[in-house]
Amino acid sequence: MQFRCIKENHLSTLVYVVFGIFLSLFPNSVYPQNKPLPDFAIDADNITFSNDSPMEGEEVVIKVMVKNIGDVVPTMNETLEVWIYEGNPDEGALRMKVNDVILSLEPGKSKPVSTNWRFRTGTHHVYAVVNPKNSELFIAEKSLANNIASRSITVKEITFPKATKEQIDAAVRKGLDWVKRQQGKQIRKCPQDEVENPPLLANCMICQASLTGLPVIKIPQKYWDYGEGPIQATCLAVLTLLSGGTLLSDKAVQEGLTYVLNADWNNFDTYDFSVVIPTLVATGDKEKYVDRVQFAVERLIGKQLLKEKNANSDIDDGGWGYGTVADGAHMQYAIYALYAAKQWGIEIPQSVWDRAVGWVRRNQDEKSGGWYYNLVESLWAEGVYGSMTATGIMALKAAGVPLSDKQMQKGFEWLEKYYTITSNPGAFSWQYYFLLALERAFDMPPKQEQFAGHNWYEEITNLLVAEQQPDGRWVDIEDYFPTTCFAILFLTRAVPQPNAPDLGIIEAGIRFSPPSPREGEPITITTTVINTGAELDGTVDVAFYDGDPQRGGKQIDSQRIIFSPSRPDATTSITWKASGAKRHSIYIHIDPANKISELSEKNNIAMKEITIRPESAAPVSEEPNQITKIKEGVYQIGKHPKYLILDVNKNEITVPGKIRKTEGIVEYLATGELGKTHESVLILDVEPIHLQVALLRLGMEYGSNLRYQGDPLTPKGDPAEIWVEWEVNKPDQTDKRVLHRAEDLVYDIAKGAPMEHTNWIFTGARIVNGIFTAQATQSMIATYRDADAIFNNPLPGGADDTVYRVNSALIPPEGTKINLIIKPVKKAG
Repeated sequence: MQFRCIKENHLSTLVYVVFGIFLSLFPNSVYPQNKPLPDFAIDADNITFSNDSPMEGEEVVIKVMVKNIGDVVPTMNETLEVWIYEGNPDEGALRMKVNDVILSLEPGKSKPVSTNWRFRTGTHHVYAVVNPKNSELFIAEKSLANNIASRSITVKEITFPKATKEQIDAAVRKGLDWVKRQQGKQIRKCPQDEVENPPLLANCMICQASLTGLPVIKIPQKYWDYGEGPIQATCLAVLTLLSGGTLLSDKAVQEGLTYVLNADWNNFDTYDFSVVIPTLVATGDKEKYVDRVQFAVERLIGKQLLKEKNANSDIDDGGWGYGTVADGAHMQYAIYALYAAKQWGIEIPQSVWDRAVGWVRRNQDEKSGGWYYNLVESLWAEGVYGSMTATGIMALKAAGVPLSDKQMQKGFEWLEKYYTITSNPGAFSWQYYFLLALERAFDMPPKQEQFAGHNWYEEITNLLVAEQQPDGRWVDIEDYFPTTCFAILFLTRAVPQPNAPDLGIIEAGIRFSPPSPREGEPITITTTVINTGAELDGTVDVAFYDGDPQRGGKQIDSQRIIFSPSRPDATTSITWKASGAKRHSIYIHIDPANKISELSEKNNIAMKEITIRPESAAPVSEEPNQITKIKEGVYQIGKHPKYLILDVNKNEITVPGKIRKTEGIVEYLATGELGKTHESVLILDVEPIHLQVALLRLGMEYGSNLRYQGDPLTPKGDPAEIWVEWEVNKPDQTDKRVLHRAEDLVYDIAKGAPMEHTNWIFTGARIVNGIFTAQATQSMIATYRDADAIFNNPLPGGADDTVYRVNSALIPPEGTKINLIIKPVKKAG
């Protein structure tokens, strides 16, 4: 009965769904041709720009003229949309925010829509799509064949003079003086009814009279108020003054703090608590204000949205926002506030971080890697954009997520693809908010002084010094008080820095080799520890246990790892012979004796389970012999899907794999699937030990002289050429194979050209405590020298982790299957 009832209730819906599928099979004939319908058309000439040759970051008005060449006018209930993109919409281009719509477009008539945009440097193809078929407002029309057009625009690069320290300091001082002069309540008085309006309003909030061009009147007060609430404005002003070096005893600072402290904190909203916390932390007076910060943290945590029974609220769980809808702007402020409080030693429950991370992860576009404002809608953009992407990265870092995280890496790739400092990519407004979000994302530990080959702080500082107004303020699209605060907070790099280390184990940071061992078989247990707190220069003990150490777990072994200010992570391994064919819980405890004072020790223990099979169990591989003779002189080492082909006759090795990265900075040409794949161009489907064996079989000798990652020593060992081949699916090509030197897949940022052709050096990794380190770390071919890699880069750039990135102009799509071919270079004589 229940199923029958469901079918009857949804019969009409089913009919429409089936009919919709039928119509989708005929996209260019969307309705019976004999019925009078409109037909909307555009071509390239219908797309115009207010400036055909703008400078990057310059405002450009894009206008699209649409004509109805059909038979009838759309009904009054039908709204015609035009979607505009920076790039081909089929290739994931940025979609612009278009507020204009077209109503009642008569046959033979044309009407425009327009939007404002700021382009990055280079040539861009602007696409306009009229009446998009995937729009909720789609209008049935005769044909969709004439609904898309494009036009290109070339944008000139803008450069800024290099700012000196004296100029930067002077810009900050002028900006601080301007902020002080804004103290008070700012209004625009309506000329008709004399109502006091916030200066942000274009029309009187009572009579709707225009306020455009009217002067802003400042009423003297001890607080700041530009129209969005005195608590937020005052906290932002005081935070800016303190970050710029203004003394805590300064009159304006004390007046602002007194106003905030005397306010009714019981009625504060999320933004109020989010700005008051970093402001009080910026005072540096923990003894005086720690109780206030603790109260604000508890209230802010209480405002974190909870999953409710209504399934629609699941997407907002863990976020902050207006009402019950979370958004990235609230996340920017709230997570930054919690991070600031953490630096004062205030405990933030792990569940708060975990749920916030959950919201951030759901809010990322899986395909592009950028972040949305939220999963509902945004006033500022039609899709992902820069300030929200920087916010997503900052939030993950604040919560202790390592740089190796795949979603964070996708975010970095998006920022690199759309890198600009003259606009907020993906949106028209909020450039300075984006720049501050970048600074917070990159300055939050572990710090990133370079990004995608850019000294981002220097580049943006040059822009800010050049764009400061004579009176000390900064202006974005409109004159807005926070813009100047954002600029000063950027210049002073105001992110609170941790005063103690914070050690933890990265996600997927415990690895077993082999992954399914038998009783008595040696097992390599490898773990990677990351420091997300203050820089640590010294050693740390790491203990390995079979079972929970707090409940009698037996210690297997311990290792000592070393951290340096330039490397926030360290990897170590042990060998264990398991006794007892059963499921074991392997615990790893960082700093078990609590020798290091940390921000938090709650993340110092991690666990992963492994099943030990009976000694009599069959090997996981199909047969114990991992070397199979294919024909005379040709061998397969390993078993599918992890293997290589050793051809003694041709003196070469062929290894299958796939493309891992298509953009971004890299430290490796190739790793295994359990290695640092986020920093590698390729993933090879082979065990490192099998590659080592094959190289030795060809008579190659390894040098093993490197000591650590980034070692300036020239690698020693026998040289080899490395090639990469893949297939392309082009009907007009008979030979679909593409073959390139491996160096062609890597781009030398310093030289502005693909990596110089060179022979790779067989350093052969190391043996440490009986462990072959390349097998433990899965490091095989390093562009940034690695003592644990099998091959290393001999060029000078091999000692610098910022020199190389993926050659995006050549690389095939991520996931493309490849063969990597290694050819030893014959020795002289």
